[in-house]
Amino acid sequence: MIDLLSIEHHCAYLVVDRSFRIRSVGGYRQLFADQPPQIGDSLFDVFPELIGNEDVLHSILAGTVSRLHLPHVNRSNDHGEVRYLRLLTLPHLDADGRIEGLVQTVTDTTEQSVIEQAHVQQRNELRLLKERLSQRNVELARTNAELRRANRLKDEFLAGISHEVRTPLSAILGLTELLRAQIVGSLNDEQVEMLRRIEESGRHLLAVINDLLDLAKIEAGRFELEPRLIAAHQVCQASLRMINELALRKHQRMHINLDPRVEALHADERRLRQALINLLSNAVKFTPPGGEIGLDLEGDPEHEIVRITVWDTGIGIAAEDMPRLFQPFSQIQNEYQRDQAGSGLGLVMVARLAELHGGGVSLVSEPGKGSRFTITLPWTREYQQWETMLIAPDTNTAFPIRTIPDAEDLPLIGHDQHILLVDDDTTGSAIFSDYLRRCGYRVTHAVSGEEALALVRHELPDLAIIDLRLRAGMDGLDIVRRLRQHVATSNLPIIVLTALAMPGDRERSLEAGANVYLSKPVRLRSLAEEIAGLVG
Repeated sequence: MIDLLSIEHHCAYLVVDRSFRIRSVGGYRQLFADQPPQIGDSLFDVFPELIGNEDVLHSILAGTVSRLHLPHVNRSNDHGEVRYLRLLTLPHLDADGRIEGLVQTVTDTTEQSVIEQAHVQQRNELRLLKERLSQRNVELARTNAELRRANRLKDEFLAGISHEVRTPLSAILGLTELLRAQIVGSLNDEQVEMLRRIEESGRHLLAVINDLLDLAKIEAGRFELEPRLIAAHQVCQASLRMINELALRKHQRMHINLDPRVEALHADERRLRQALINLLSNAVKFTPPGGEIGLDLEGDPEHEIVRITVWDTGIGIAAEDMPRLFQPFSQIQNEYQRDQAGSGLGLVMVARLAELHGGGVSLVSEPGKGSRFTITLPWTREYQQWETMLIAPDTNTAFPIRTIPDAEDLPLIGHDQHILLVDDDTTGSAIFSDYLRRCGYRVTHAVSGEEALALVRHELPDLAIIDLRLRAGMDGLDIVRRLRQHVATSNLPIIVLTALAMPGDRERSLEAGANVYLSKPVRLRSLAEEIAGLVG
């Protein structure tokens, strides 16, 4: 005999006679409080899902089948709520063990079914995501292959152009030099001036080719510096001498102000001089005759940086034009500058070279009042005081520098907090990452906004350091805004770090949601202290 009391504790049940009419009901108060079945009702009226199974039910009554199980039955009530039921039909025995009817049990499996459906949906969504990810990986692989091919073709093209241009240009400059030396005959003043212009144009074309090739190497990540300890004063003086003749032709006065404390810099001498000559040449070009040009070298021991500023009293630059100055092949259009030749690569190279040295470039300018371009470079205490022999540029002259003090201990203040570093400068990022790891932090590096946001979704960091200038995809401000818009990262501590410090960058960064704005180069210890102040 079926234990009806046991059934009632777990589910509802109906007892029906051999004509399938209900004789008793139990447990329906919990399951079907709105529509309980009545004594005398037909089993098929209460459960139309059993229709079509009459043969099985008769077999149960005959004792040839033990049960009928319908595991998935859906029901909706008057409120539109869906319930999931499991129906189990068993024989009902009398006191003598004879089958006198059926027991229809009903179990509410709604909660379990909802969970199972959610799991099924999650599995389906996961399978779909995996398929999409696999497809995306195939597309990315194809795209990367195309990019590698495009880069190879670009490199081959640039190499070919370089060869085809440099070869005849070398002959032009060589023949011009011979003619100006008047080895093959005397020249009058007008002819000498023509040759000077030919040589000047040839040198300009050579500089454009060099900048183009260098920029291509930098963008491809194949540009390497050769830093060493160099004499700062001599580099500045040599750079100024290179544009001395150009300035004299325009009757411009030149000034130089060198901080006596800055004796040594750790830099690639040739590339630093290239950047300074580029800035000085622009100063001469965009300063009217009779104007003034200057180069200032200033050390900041407290912040461990050196500032090299090239200034002029020239035409100046409007605020809205400043961001475009550091974009490749971009030139400002105004009445004065239309008469000036240029490829639009010079300032881009200055910015890239400064960044490769771990520094940056800033600009202060006003139309009609001149411009001040400042290259900021690291100047750590070991370079401020160094006991070694320092080789002056282009000479064999050596002079001693003072002794290095013991380096400060690392501020081991991290407690395994997770820091997300977003910067496409792999050289500088490696330095930051290594230092912060030594300070006790975990560091994850992303080179684009898209990669950074994907990493955040995977693991929420304790703090983010974001460079403003990213060459691919969204820029730093876009990333900051996206993070602030998401609930999970709305209060994430964010430090904006940039090498291209332009007017208004600080205000725009803080307005976008950054907690701290820093410009490169930044003292590593200062960066660690800023992080500690934000994450504790």
